[in-house]
Amino acid sequence: MRRRHSVYRLATVSALGLLLSSSVIRLPTESATARAAPTVITATPLQRPSVPLPPRLPFIEHQPSVRHVVIISEDGMRPDLIYGQQNMVWHEQLYRNGSFSWKARTIRTASTLPSHASMLSGVDVDQHGLTWNTWLKTRGFIRVPTIFQAAEENGMKTAAFVGKPKLRHIMPEGTVGTFARPGYYCKKVSDEAARYIERERPELLFVHFSDPDEAGHSDGWMTASYRKAALASDACLGTIYRALQQANMIDETLVIVSADHGGHARGHSGALPSDREIPWIASGPGVRRGYHIRSAVSTMDTAATALAALGLSPLTRIAGRPVSEIFQ
Repeated sequence: MRRRHSVYRLATVSALGLLLSSSVIRLPTESATARAAPTVITATPLQRPSVPLPPRLPFIEHQPSVRHVVIISEDGMRPDLIYGQQNMVWHEQLYRNGSFSWKARTIRTASTLPSHASMLSGVDVDQHGLTWNTWLKTRGFIRVPTIFQAAEENGMKTAAFVGKPKLRHIMPEGTVGTFARPGYYCKKVSDEAARYIERERPELLFVHFSDPDEAGHSDGWMTASYRKAALASDACLGTIYRALQQANMIDETLVIVSADHGGHARGHSGALPSDREIPWIASGPGVRRGYHIRSAVSTMDTAATALAALGLSPLTRIAGRPVSEIFQ
């Protein structure tokens, strides 16, 4: 049985937030065949050396009544595809009912593993130490605490559903309540995550879609194949959204949709803006609706925003800052 700790909140709710629109848009079904058989691993209780806690995150003024945070990362998704290239109906629903930036930036090491490590820890590669980009068990794991550990230490239920096994380097056993890799493509990942949402109602959930990145490397970013993969990812986003509605969580859940990197041709070195620019969409209670974020947003700010919305402090000093501008 997973160890639970007494729950305490480091921030109080000052006002009721505006509720996220719960209208449902019907989508034609998009699916893809998964590459691997499902693998589900439940983490053991956290074993981590104690570290001195830094000062809590800056309080988000008019902090809304957020009880759950769901972070969805669409691997290799370019922002210009979402807002200007084709009809991405679930993405559109979220950004029209929330706040967004099409110029958010990932770290200079714009690869899947290092970038996701920064997204979920709030620090750059020189601190988290994940410089490689494949599953190499002998290399070890992330060197800093993640947002999952902060949530677990405050008695919150956490989970991660991913398409790529290398993301295990960010979430070793004992640091996240449930880690699962249902398959490679987002159809199996989102279906399994949706069932988990309805059954467990986690306070912190991370979901990873591989489809855009796979098509980008195979056929090229912004090709017909890439656009089709982006539409599949959009449908999978809808699966998660509908599960939140079914679980009666939508009115108290902050949903953050982003990416680890973009891409050009058949790669992403991080040297070009098209490689480093990522979408960043936040929707939920108290979030400004249809609001274009004016400040610069970093992928490291995703971790900081998730922690602040849940009233948590990071377990180590982080570079990311809460995107407080999104709240009313």
